[in-house]
Amino acid sequence: MRFNTDELRRQTVGRWPDILTAMGISAEVLARRRNQPCPACGGTDRFQWIDKGSGRFVCRGIDNQGGDGFALVQHWLGCDFLAAARAVAGVLGLDSTQPLPERPTPAQTPAKRQKDQRAAIVRLWQEAEAITAGDPVARYLAGRGLVLEPCPDALRHHPALPYWAEVAGRPVLLGHFPAMLGAVSSPSGALVALHRTYLNDAGGKADIRHPTSGEALKVKKLMAGREGDMRGAAIRLQPPEDGRLALAEGIETALAVALGSRMPCWAAVSAWGMANAAIPDAAGEVFIMADNDASQTGQKAAEALARRLVSDGREVRILTPSTPGADWLDVLTATRKPQ
Repeated sequence: MRFNTDELRRQTVGRWPDILTAMGISAEVLARRRNQPCPACGGTDRFQWIDKGSGRFVCRGIDNQGGDGFALVQHWLGCDFLAAARAVAGVLGLDSTQPLPERPTPAQTPAKRQKDQRAAIVRLWQEAEAITAGDPVARYLAGRGLVLEPCPDALRHHPALPYWAEVAGRPVLLGHFPAMLGAVSSPSGALVALHRTYLNDAGGKADIRHPTSGEALKVKKLMAGREGDMRGAAIRLQPPEDGRLALAEGIETALAVALGSRMPCWAAVSAWGMANAAIPDAAGEVFIMADNDASQTGQKAAEALARRLVSDGREVRILTPSTPGADWLDVLTATRKPQ
């Protein structure tokens, strides 16, 4: 299917919250209609989400001071219009392999360019330890019914991971917490990002509050090395086996698939990551384990990946839980409950 930018814009009307959350912008940010930190460049109150069907926003940290949903994707991904359009098309399950018109809008320049955090990512990964019975990560996973022996090498326990937040425009260290680290690898196998889940000593999710507002802060965060590093990347929990590989969105969901199916599974981190995942040649049969999102975001990402893999000659199946709103961890949990 060929399409132009006008058609793509029509496809996005009224769907920007789903598109943006699939790309990793917090749904909490898009639920607020007041000044708040920008999800892309920080600050304290420079950003306001307006939407009105076209994804409109205001950010005083960029030259244009805001724009529509495509401009927000450009700001979030640090890319030009053409790359943003392809990313949006991928989330919507459109055929983004066909060329879009080469008429990009001028790329916006963020007030703060993304830091190259590759060295910090490697350092934190080296500080982390293998997961062992009784540590906070093992307790966290066991609490969700996810006991794997041995635990995948792509997951580690960091005993005291720093948590930084912006307070009054300045970074403030709020403390050190146990954390589960997930190694996000590029298609070549290089470590390009860390998925971080902050925990407490008992293995529950950490309760971290903003020191001024008291607002609960996110305890699941992604630390990418450079702009563009996440394309095709995934958390490789197990290698393909007998030519088969499964792919899910989150770490916990992927572990549930591995436990429930005895099939190796990778975590794509997000719906956008699933749509853009690079599956190794060793996997000729791919099982795409989609979330049953009410918004259809997960299903559309799965369909976009499936079309690409089928065109490569792979055997592909999309499996989705029958219950609306459920993922495969919910399915595993339900099957273990006494009837």
